[in-house]
Amino acid sequence: MMESVGSLLADIANYIADGQRILGLADKHHWSQDEYDLLRAFERTLDEAKKDFQELTPFIKGQSNYERDRSFDSIEELRALRIKFEANTQNVKDWSRSGGPVNPIWIRDTSALQKDLHRAQCRAARRVFTMTQETTHRCLGAFLVNRKIHAMKAPQAPEGEYHQQQQLEDTMVCNAIGVFERFGDQDVAFVCDFCDGYIVWEDLERVPTTRSIWNGYQLPEGDPLNVIREWKAAGMAQSNQEAKEVVFAPIAVANHIPPTRGDWQAMLLCPLCEVEGKTARDLDDEEDPDVTSNRFDDLDALQEHMEWQHSTTTYLPVVASSNSCIMM
Repeated sequence: MMESVGSLLADIANYIADGQRILGLADKHHWSQDEYDLLRAFERTLDEAKKDFQELTPFIKGQSNYERDRSFDSIEELRALRIKFEANTQNVKDWSRSGGPVNPIWIRDTSALQKDLHRAQCRAARRVFTMTQETTHRCLGAFLVNRKIHAMKAPQAPEGEYHQQQQLEDTMVCNAIGVFERFGDQDVAFVCDFCDGYIVWEDLERVPTTRSIWNGYQLPEGDPLNVIREWKAAGMAQSNQEAKEVVFAPIAVANHIPPTRGDWQAMLLCPLCEVEGKTARDLDDEEDPDVTSNRFDDLDALQEHMEWQHSTTTYLPVVASSNSCIMM
């Protein structure tokens, strides 16, 4: 029988369940904290794997597409993970025969394997998503953030802690599909779990969660595009601590394209050009234009384009050189 994403995930789940079962049935009279931590690590790994599987399949046209996928990269990655999970469970089997304390390293290894399996499932789902999509070039992770962005309310004038919390939550949606990390001495990067693509904010102290529009200004109500039209965020330069405006993190993350093979940096789409292009096609009933004209090599190129083509400076105040904005 040919291996598939579904069969390999089933094998991995069985290894995790075996380790959990052995630990669960073991005599716990002489257990230390390490044994309980290891059991919880196995339980958490299995629960998260099931959760990922259930949450990802609706976006790739059903569970069967995911389970039957035999993409080379997905198969190779999951095979390698299966070997690691088998070895991890074998450690527990050997321990159950010999007794004594567990090796604390196994706790760390199990937690690391949980993260590896999460990323492997994300990447496998993204490959299926890419093959089944005809109208989007986004990474699956970007697609998920984009859906959440369009479900958000357009930014309004600030009204205390509630709106500050809402701004923070707007940025935190990105953490569901990847991680922000320091990139070199001065830059900040977002790394997507679904495509391993990097989005880099150059010379930035931290990723800001404050849109520039929130400094006491408000766009006209009733325009659903305000959520993406207000794409600027107030940040602070790492090099000189001066205020600067950057692309709001959810806008960048929601519009990235998986890197080409051998590359590491994600390309980006302009969401406003995308909307304008769709509107023009609906009105003129024309064929889809060349999408490469709306692709940008990095975040600086996208920001330069948006500043020239989609600036809302009419509503933007001068950013004060202070440390008052909320930072991650």
